[in-house]
Amino acid sequence: METTMLRLAILPLLLASALVQGAPLTLGVVLDQNESLTDANTTQRYRAFAGEIEQAVGQPVRMQYYKRGFTAIKRAKEGSLDIIFGPAQVIANIGKFKFEPILKSNEMIAASFVAGPDYRGTLAPKSGAKLGVPDYESLMGGMARSEINSRGLAKSDFAEIKFHRMAEAPLFGLKLGRYDLAVASAEEAKAWTAANGGRIVFTSKAVPLRALSVQTETIPAGAQQKLAASLQKSNGLNLALSTASKADFKSIGSMLNTTPTTLPGAKIIGAGEAQDLIARGIPVYDVRDEEAYSQGRVPGAHFVPYKESSAKEVGFDPSEDQFALNKLPKDKNAPLVMYCDGTICWKSYKSATLAINAGWKNVYWFRGGFPEWKEAGLTVESGNK
Repeated sequence: METTMLRLAILPLLLASALVQGAPLTLGVVLDQNESLTDANTTQRYRAFAGEIEQAVGQPVRMQYYKRGFTAIKRAKEGSLDIIFGPAQVIANIGKFKFEPILKSNEMIAASFVAGPDYRGTLAPKSGAKLGVPDYESLMGGMARSEINSRGLAKSDFAEIKFHRMAEAPLFGLKLGRYDLAVASAEEAKAWTAANGGRIVFTSKAVPLRALSVQTETIPAGAQQKLAASLQKSNGLNLALSTASKADFKSIGSMLNTTPTTLPGAKIIGAGEAQDLIARGIPVYDVRDEEAYSQGRVPGAHFVPYKESSAKEVGFDPSEDQFALNKLPKDKNAPLVMYCDGTICWKSYKSATLAINAGWKNVYWFRGGFPEWKEAGLTVESGNK
């Protein structure tokens, strides 16, 4: 009788322990532009991949596919994913949500702008070129947008910019004479120009094709190491993988979201010059959201948030955004400094643009923003004002 009662008492504890150990993890897979769930080989490979992850971490793994990288990033932010396998731009963007990249593909990829045989122009202002680009959210599409933005080009500089769901469509359009310029991988661009003429106008820096990132709060360090070692040895995707860290993707995040390196009507400054201007009593405006402002800011910064809904591009539509210009100095000849969260944050670029267009004559854009300020080891202020 006592033995039976003891077993009954222990059974709930064993079940609870099993539930804890066996809590399922969710793997988010961001499909490549050329992959389709209607292809049995694709789903079979990913099921095998999920099984290998499950075996390595010792927990059940359920899988969620995504065609759109932005959706996967959103789910990562919400906390509904534990592991993400996807292109470099997705991995770069989820780092701020407590995700740590542990593996990257050895295969690298770069984006090239290809000019058709009859096009003599370049990627320049007022080119009037017709440009074909792979999907907006794809790695190629993101790298193309980054280069356009970094050169300070707007949609109005082109006759047309068209994004395509099919990766091969831009080069096909170039061959038909539909486009003057097309974006493709550097390897495809080289093969295309060899076969069709034309020339490569620009090629970006190469980045890892795919990578695996894990949520550090749900997957402990020991499990991460075991998982990395297991998938490096062999995996159902037949990918050669090497160990990765956030440092491998820092430049990618900046590359894909970078703000222009010029802003007509403003002077771009670094942390040292910003410090000197503030010391002289010139007002500095933090245009980030309230949470970021309270967590850490440049000492004495005025909080004037830029509420952003417009596209992150030079020709953004200010009517989609909100910014209180009436909180800037009444004297439009008075100097002022604006900053946000570094070179990938568009809020200070946009707020400075609005100020310039409204007549302020001495706008200093601290493009590196708060990250550069901190990296320079300068004093930081926090808390609500």
